[in-house]
Amino acid sequence: MKPVDQSIVCAKNGDCTRACIASILELELDAVPNFIRFGGLYMRVMWAFLSSLGYKYYGTGYPIGEKYPKGHKLEESDNIGGFVMASVPSSLFPNCGHSVVMDLKGVIVHDPNPNKYWQGKNVLESGELQHWTMIGRDDKLLDIV
Repeated sequence: MKPVDQSIVCAKNGDCTRACIASILELELDAVPNFIRFGGLYMRVMWAFLSSLGYKYYGTGYPIGEKYPKGHKLEESDNIGGFVMASVPSSLFPNCGHSVVMDLKGVIVHDPNPNKYWQGKNVLESGELQHWTMIGRDDKLLDIV
C-alpha cells in the first residue's frame, strides 16, 4: 500500500474513494478515475476500471449486528496486502461518508483527507465503521459484474 492523498475535498465530488483505490493498488492518483463524477454509473465505472487492471470488486461487508446483517467477514483472502477500503463518517461534512484504507483488524492505516482525522483509529472497536469494500485479483474472486 502506497498512501495517496485525495486532491478534491468536497461533499459532492470529493475523490477519497479514488485516492483509496490508488493507495491500495499503488497507483498515482491521476491513473484512477474520480468515480463519483459518473453519478449513477459510479459502480459500473469502478468495476470496469478494476477489471482493466486484473482486479475485481468483491463486495461489501458490514459490521455484525448493524442494519445490514448479511455482511461478509473480513478474511485474509479479501484484500490486497492486508488492506481494504472502508467507509466512515466524514469528519468535515454532515451526513456524508468518507473512504479510508483499513487493515483487517479495523485500524485506519491511511486517511486520504489532508486532515488525517481517522488515521490510526480502530473503527471496529469504536463502532464508527459503516462498511468495507473488498478488492482482489481477478483469478481468486467471483465474477459479480
